[in-house]
Amino acid sequence: MSAQKDCEFLVKRARDLVSEDPCAAKAWLITARTLYPADFTIQYEMYIIERNSERTASAGRLLYDMFINFPDQPIIWREISIITMACDKLLDVVGGLVPPNQIPTKSSEDQGRFKPKARKGNELKLLPCTSKHVLPFCLQLMLACFKLRAFTDSRDDLSLGHVVVLLQYDWPQGEMLFLKAIEKICQQGSFQYENFFNYVTNIDMLEEFAYLRTPEGGRIQLELLPNQGMLIKHHTVTRGITKGVKEDFRLAMERQVSRCGENLLSVLHRFCINEKVIIIQSLP
Repeated sequence: MSAQKDCEFLVKRARDLVSEDPCAAKAWLITARTLYPADFTIQYEMYIIERNSERTASAGRLLYDMFINFPDQPIIWREISIITMACDKLLDVVGGLVPPNQIPTKSSEDQGRFKPKARKGNELKLLPCTSKHVLPFCLQLMLACFKLRAFTDSRDDLSLGHVVVLLQYDWPQGEMLFLKAIEKICQQGSFQYENFFNYVTNIDMLEEFAYLRTPEGGRIQLELLPNQGMLIKHHTVTRGITKGVKEDFRLAMERQVSRCGENLLSVLHRFCINEKVIIIQSLP
């Protein structure tokens, strides 16, 4: 039996088992991927099973792997396009919602009026149109999109900066991915994201970025202030580049630490609204 026939057989066995024994189906595909790691059909079938089972984390990892290993496959870009359009629509919805810190609290009587109906496994899942429910979903969806671009071999500081902002939600669940972002910044030797001080208020992240500027942290060149290129030119003429830029960074960081108590969902809500155009333009 040829390699192609073997692949088709293994994929068919997995498809036949999905409904009655998902674990067995996954085992068949893992075996297939081990035997034929360069076969796109096997990896795509694994992605479809995880996606349809609503295991979003593993589905996202598989989609990312396919994006890296099979960038010329049109079906991958179709999936990414679907995610992008969903993000666009969600950003429109989020823009019309009340910011999280302005949501009025409901009385126990009002809360009792909303009772979720029993749902079958294959029915469409609906979310209440409130910031409490839609915004977290939108943030996770955007993070899944930007990860595809932020961690490729090519440099994309804008996507990487968006990832840092979005990882603040549900912290410290995303700490390992954040450290991966820091590792990439260190490899680059520099990082530019002028919206940093508008939306990053996580104290752990602030400490890590402050450390990158130190000799022990590698003296990484960080351009996190708006129009920092103009500031550098100004300081070169007036006070000297090192003294001036370091002082501006220190003062900005001190101000940012004082914002750590802000409502995080409100900060991320402003990020979605104020940066909607640039977010949509930079989606894959």
